[in-house]
This record gives sequence, structure tokens and C-alpha cells, in this order.
Amino acid sequence: MAKYTVSLAVAALGLWLAATAPSHASTVTQPGPQTGLTYESQVVMGDGDLAHYHGSVGAKSWAEPGQAAGSKGWTHTSHWTALDLTGLSGSTLLTVILERGDGPPNPTSNNLFPAFSIFSGWETVNPDTNNHTFNNTGNISWATNLTYIDHVANIGGPNGTDSGTGVDSVSKQWVLAPGLYTLNYGGNPSFALGQSGFHDFSATLGTSPVPVPAAVWLFGSGIAALVGLARRRMNA
Repeated sequence: MAKYTVSLAVAALGLWLAATAPSHASTVTQPGPQTGLTYESQVVMGDGDLAHYHGSVGAKSWAEPGQAAGSKGWTHTSHWTALDLTGLSGSTLLTVILERGDGPPNPTSNNLFPAFSIFSGWETVNPDTNNHTFNNTGNISWATNLTYIDHVANIGGPNGTDSGTGVDSVSKQWVLAPGLYTLNYGGNPSFALGQSGFHDFSATLGTSPVPVPAAVWLFGSGIAALVGLARRRMNA
């Protein structure tokens, strides 16, 4: 009876660990899809995965102060990533880190104040040919296949008009279901700096298990306790 109890407990623990095991299957393709919105990168990720890649963006590509509200971003000087999470086994915790380029320093490439937006869906129908600006903090009127999720600004704020002290790395996490997503990277310096030109960026994406509720952790702890109890009984 004790051996049977141990077998059940070990089997349950194995299933518990298997559910959190990483797959490590990311691929980064540059350029990405070229129909509709011109994507500079395509990233395919699975469970427990990591992707790292580079590019360059305009200094004020994410939030140009002179643009009208709802069209602050420059479509053609920012960097668009087509993110494919359809291979996930379930919801994931996506981490996005956008920072200054990690290549050799030079006077122009390492001055980026990064900012980004995330949308659900891919825009592979409506072309960006005549749509030179986009909404960095909401749905994009001409990209009808994208739905705004969130954004992370920097020193320039969502409208590009803020001043103060910025950071050279920004990040955020979301719980996302399997599907297609779009990331837009750009520059967002202080309004007072008046930066121009192109700056290098470094992007790191990671998928990891969604933090589970305390009750589930208790279940896992209970399995471990059951294994210990069964072993003690078997030894006795």
C-alpha cells in the first residue's frame, strides 16, 4: 500500500514539473512579413523561451511632439516586430525589455531613449505605404487588424513633450494567450533635448510560466509532503 501511494505521488509530481518545463524554440527572422504593415522582424516563441535581436530607430520615432494626437509615432522610422505566440501550450508571462544598443559605443548609436507599444494581431492587409504616422497609445485607425494592448513611454511621455530625466532601458510584463501580436519600438527623448538621427536598440523577449495562485502552490507542496509521508511509512 505504501509503495502504491509513493508511485501516485511521484507520478503527480512528474506531471507538475512537466507543465513548467521550457521548450526553447525561438526564431528571429529579419525582415518579417512585408505585406500590409512592413515588419522589420518576425519572432516565433514557445513555452519558456528567450529571443534577443537588434535594430535601429529614429530618435523621435515613438512620439514626435509636432504630430497630432492619435498619430504621434512615425511608422517608417520605428521598428515593427511580428510576434508569433501561437505555439504556446497555454497563457504565458511575456517580458519585453527594450534598451540602447549593446554594440560598440559611438556618438550617435548609443543615445536612444527607448519606448514601445504592444498590439494583438498582425496587420498584413492594410498597407503602410501612405500611412506615415500611427497611434502609439491606442488603436491605429488605418491598421484595422491590430488592437492596442499597452505601451511603455520614456522621458518624452506619450506625446513626446515631457522633459526631465530618462532611462536607457524600459521593460514590462503581460499575461498573454497564444496568438499573434505586434510590437513597435521607437525613440522617445526629452522634449528639451531635440535629438535627431537614428539610434541602435537591443530587444529581449522572454516567455515564462504564469505565476500560479497560492492554492496551487499549496497543492504542489502537498504532493511533496505526501511523498515524504509515504516514504516514512514505507521505511517503517
